[in-house]
Amino acid sequence: MKNFFKTLLRITLIIISLPIIYLNFSLYYQPNFSTTNGQSYNQDVYHQLRFVKRHIENKAAYDMQDIYPEGYVFLYTIYGLTWCNLIEHLDEKSPIYQEGIEEIRKSVKAVHSPIAKSTFGRDVPLEYGAFYRGWTNLLLGRQLQIQREKAPEDVEFFKKNCDDIAAAMRESESPYLEAYATKTWPADGLIAAASIDLHDEIFEPTYQKDIQNYVAKMKTKLDPETGLLPHKVNMKGMTIESARGCSQSLILLFLKDIDEQFANEQFEIYKELFLDYRLGLPGFREYPKGQDGEGDVDSGPVIWEIGGVASIVGQRMVAKYENWTLYEGLRNCIKSFGGAYTRDSERKYIFGQLVIVDVFTAWSNSIEHTENQVENTSNWRLRFHLLSLALILLIGFIFFRLK
Repeated sequence: MKNFFKTLLRITLIIISLPIIYLNFSLYYQPNFSTTNGQSYNQDVYHQLRFVKRHIENKAAYDMQDIYPEGYVFLYTIYGLTWCNLIEHLDEKSPIYQEGIEEIRKSVKAVHSPIAKSTFGRDVPLEYGAFYRGWTNLLLGRQLQIQREKAPEDVEFFKKNCDDIAAAMRESESPYLEAYATKTWPADGLIAAASIDLHDEIFEPTYQKDIQNYVAKMKTKLDPETGLLPHKVNMKGMTIESARGCSQSLILLFLKDIDEQFANEQFEIYKELFLDYRLGLPGFREYPKGQDGEGDVDSGPVIWEIGGVASIVGQRMVAKYENWTLYEGLRNCIKSFGGAYTRDSERKYIFGQLVIVDVFTAWSNSIEHTENQVENTSNWRLRFHLLSLALILLIGFIFFRLK
């Protein structure tokens, strides 16, 4: 019996050691790239999109709608935007470009369907609210940006949406547009502003004054606790819920293109208050340092105070600020702890149990278009390696002491 327990303990020690060893090697992950018509594309992102595509064909967007109100629109929008990122540098004769254009068109059609609109009310100044109008207009704008031949009806519809958003921004007493009647999250209005800024990249600049005035109003209603844009506000733009990682990573991602100087200032504050490390590995907190809170439908899981959404979207966000070391750290930690793997030309995270995680990680990963785009300039993994080594040595000592 004594030998049985010793053997069982040895097996347990081996089982504990294996994931530690896996994590240390996995932190050196680099994405796989392939070529189509002589042009490079991110093969891992393509495989992620194949996985999401299959689930969307099996009604995943309807399932997401059951989890939270914006699930249907969010899944299709991020899916379409990720395809835009993947194919925008490819030749239009490439089969992957052609597949991507078709999936983007399907996504645009889906988000303008009656079921997509059914969650959002018309009883707000900007019909259907800032969340719906902002994200759907951004997706349509990106389609027009990468599509070689633009359908006149799509251009007309996009410009009409931009006019509506700009008018709502001008007429709003609060600097933050409502998503639902009396319910306002500043990130939503910023996405709407980003969509009309995109208009000015594609077509003749029209809305820069509106955007500048909108941002100027936002600067007067910052979260008093952090100096960042708040997570949720009341009808007058006063903070109801202080800055949080899930919305702040998203805000800073789009603010960079709208007002670079203000964005850089906000980014430095965000890093100071929200960037944290666990066992030497980076992540963004859901709540500022010194504050605790639980996860919710906005944040995703919050583990050891690190936010799931804050870190996944934060990965893409820090790339916008050209902090590639932090980008690589977040990318590889998410890949490693998410257990990402590819099988049958499909790539999935957390065993493919929640497709919204897969589509958001694909979106963040899709910022890499070419091999060696991310330069490994420092070994940010060193502390984790040392802690792992100490633990492995302890496990080895116990293993060999068993006689």
